[in-house]
Amino acid sequence: LRLASCTALAMLLLCAGAMAAAPASPTPANEYSAPALYNLANAYARQGKPAMAVLNYERARLLSPRDPDIRANLRYVRETSGLPAQSASWFERNARIAAPNTMFWLGLAGLAVAAASLLVGKRHPAHRFKLRALAVAGLSLAGLSLCDALATWPAVHQAVVMQTTQARVSPVTQAEPLFSLKEAQVVAMGAASGEFVLVRSPEGRKGWVARADLEPVVPTPPAASR
Repeated sequence: LRLASCTALAMLLLCAGAMAAAPASPTPANEYSAPALYNLANAYARQGKPAMAVLNYERARLLSPRDPDIRANLRYVRETSGLPAQSASWFERNARIAAPNTMFWLGLAGLAVAAASLLVGKRHPAHRFKLRALAVAGLSLAGLSLCDALATWPAVHQAVVMQTTQARVSPVTQAEPLFSLKEAQVVAMGAASGEFVLVRSPEGRKGWVARADLEPVVPTPPAASR
């Protein structure tokens, strides 16, 4: 029982930590839903604005990772913009089940069920086998939530290149360019220094890019931007 309780506590801490980066919905909430973002992305695509289209498709996909229309339209815009197909590991493709917030609460519910089942089983040993099975089911749900959080983690730290720009060797405007980034490319964000952000391209190359040329997939909360 003690081992199971410690395991449940550890999974709770891991799940809470991984989901701390889940996107917060701005107000009003209906402006940041998968359907609204999908429709907005379609409008930008029709207007010939690939960066804004990709940004909103990526945001919609974060909230609805299994939606085939979002994936198909995102792929089409990337192809017509001359961008290579996005690559993702088997884990990232299959572990993302639902919106991060949904999986977070399901994980907490699973942990609560597991903890309650183990505690009740200690007081009522006659039902311990049924309660242990219920605890295993709860821990399994928490495990799915944790896997979803880990698979979502890379997307939470991505940004879309809003206009063709240069990645530089250091975070100053006068620094030597290392490579170019095309409009609508998706890059991974790292450390920040002044008005520059260290990014990693899909090919694995790293360089400093002006913050003004990037838009994070997960919007920065207003309080954090002050």
